[in-house]
Amino acid sequence: MKRWLLTATAAACLASAGWWHAPAAHALTPSDAVSAEPNAPVNGPSHQFEIHSSVQVSRETLREAYQASHDAYTKKLQKYAKCTEADARKAVMSEHPGCKIEDIQLRNIRTNLVYMAIARDDEDKYLVIVDAGNGNILLDRRIPTHHERVFAGAPIPSRDE
Repeated sequence: MKRWLLTATAAACLASAGWWHAPAAHALTPSDAVSAEPNAPVNGPSHQFEIHSSVQVSRETLREAYQASHDAYTKKLQKYAKCTEADARKAVMSEHPGCKIEDIQLRNIRTNLVYMAIARDDEDKYLVIVDAGNGNILLDRRIPTHHERVFAGAPIPSRDE
């Protein structure tokens, strides 16, 4: 899924930047020119396109392909990990007793092999990163709720407004 998303995003970027167009694409007139300004509004003909290929793939097939690539990725990295997923789970549970581990995955962060886990209790959710070499916890951070992210730092309206 990530590979498909990355490919689609790259194609969209290339198409919108004018690097890749069908041979019969229209020539840009001065009014159609894309601004070189980094904060320019996104509008104009180069950002309004629909892509229809001759082959469509079902979402289920894409999910299966993503899962297969994820499994192959994990299997390839697993031989470098010195601690197992069970060891990483044990480290997370020792740090957050009573929490349920929603997800744990072997990942790399800038070439550092780690287990990333999401632990949840009744009220809070935590991102816990465990070193895949020695089982030490490298990061333990509470994940803010949607409400906290949306309204963090927002001014409190007064009754006079």
